[in-house]
Amino acid sequence: MESKKCVYCGAALPTSSQLYKRKYCGYTCSNKHKLRIKKPDVQTKLWQHKPEVFEAAMEMYWSGHGGAAIARHFGIPVNTAYSWIHDFGEGRVRVEPEVKPKAIRPRIKSAKERFKEAASAEEWLGALRENAALDEETLVDLPIRLVCGTLHGQSAGKLAEVISESLKENPLSGKSYAFCNKCRNAITVISWKSPIYELSRYVKVHGTFIWPGENLGRTIEVTRAEFEHFLYIKKQNKTAINVDYMGVL
Repeated sequence: MESKKCVYCGAALPTSSQLYKRKYCGYTCSNKHKLRIKKPDVQTKLWQHKPEVFEAAMEMYWSGHGGAAIARHFGIPVNTAYSWIHDFGEGRVRVEPEVKPKAIRPRIKSAKERFKEAASAEEWLGALRENAALDEETLVDLPIRLVCGTLHGQSAGKLAEVISESLKENPLSGKSYAFCNKCRNAITVISWKSPIYELSRYVKVHGTFIWPGENLGRTIEVTRAEFEHFLYIKKQNKTAINVDYMGVL
């Protein structure tokens, strides 16, 4: 006995004694066919395109392509391609596309994360040098000692006192020392150039500096190039105001 077919799409209907009065394969075909009878001049979304385009699109779907790829290939609306797939996709067994496992790439930590996770002064300095992408040949021998921790008050006398009493070093040695304030938005560099102290102050308008904490030690020695790079880490479209002035002790 020949199986009955859907009046609208022509798909074979299931043979059952309970479904002998059935005319359509589903509500979609039923509604479309009734709409066509009621309004014969209205074209449905299926027949707005050439039959060969529909057939080729369904062949692509059954071969494993997705609705978006089919729509791009034939230049048809995405919703139309998905409607065809929804209404007629079960007519044949589809070849499932091969799913390739995604390559898991290790997450690269930001400079701020590496600075915060540093457990020693060497790790903190390594993070700075890696971020600056400087090799040993480009490091100019103009060291600056970053004094770990923050300091309230950054006058020449106060900084010289910290260098002498806390660091147990000679503030008149000509070495450069950098201090950060409590708010971490201003850095003061002091160095002795007889007969005066020379101070350079760097103020960050937005955000704060990633300054090393006291847990990393007393000081971290960096080159002038590394220090200049450190000032502008994560500072795109942000301005650092550099105010140079001389102060007599």
